[in-house]
Amino acid sequence: MSRIRAIITVSIVCVLAAIILISVKSRTSTSTVLSPDRGDGASFNLSFRDSFNGEDWYVSDFTLKSTFFRVGWVPANVHYHPPSISLELNRKPAPPQPFSGAEVQKRGFYGHGRYEVVMQAAPGSGAVSSFFTHTDATFGDPHDEIDIEFLGKNTRQLHANIFTKGKTCGSIYIDLPFDAAEEVHLYAFDWQPDKIAWYVDDKLVKTVTSRDRPIPETPGRIIMNIWTGTSQQYSWHGEPTFADPTQASYYCVSFRKAGDASPQCSDTFIK
Repeated sequence: MSRIRAIITVSIVCVLAAIILISVKSRTSTSTVLSPDRGDGASFNLSFRDSFNGEDWYVSDFTLKSTFFRVGWVPANVHYHPPSISLELNRKPAPPQPFSGAEVQKRGFYGHGRYEVVMQAAPGSGAVSSFFTHTDATFGDPHDEIDIEFLGKNTRQLHANIFTKGKTCGSIYIDLPFDAAEEVHLYAFDWQPDKIAWYVDDKLVKTVTSRDRPIPETPGRIIMNIWTGTSQQYSWHGEPTFADPTQASYYCVSFRKAGDASPQCSDTFIK
């Protein structure tokens, strides 16, 4: 009997150790993507006027071990006030990082098609607010990514970028005829096998083709977040002197799969 009890005790200890390890891994990551479920990438059109729920969205809840980010993702920094959600960046520590940011991910993985967001960017030097697709080794994929970002130090520009198998194409700056932190606007990109085109208020502003640089191939998460980076990023996004807190607001997100004719944010957005 004592041998049996010993075996049971060891088994329980092993199970508890595994649970603790899983718990630690779920709170600390070197990646910006953690939610494990994988969807089929169907078209959708989600207005935050209607709802914001855990069935459609994963709210990131972990602290980053990163030489790039200086934030942890904190669910309390995601605020739902119809018709929008707001993502907050503040100076409350999220150990080991000195700042708290916010991130939401659309459940599922999405490939070629048109991606739209209606949003208002966050102001303030050091703040980066974004809308992008992303996947990486967390899901057994290469790092592929397509970005729409706003640097709070100059919100009269849109920053675009792509990563293909971990290699960046380099920053693309697009001048805007308005301040993205003061007004709500529609932003979009259309991802095709041989090109990516970016739009502002449904007007084409930039196209990158496979003749210019490699185009991402791997379906990824649709992510919105707000963050600040390490001193290595100051030359890009500015020192973190933003007013505490600063927020970006999102009103609608849609994805129209290539070949579909489904509803999207631009059907109802009027500017």
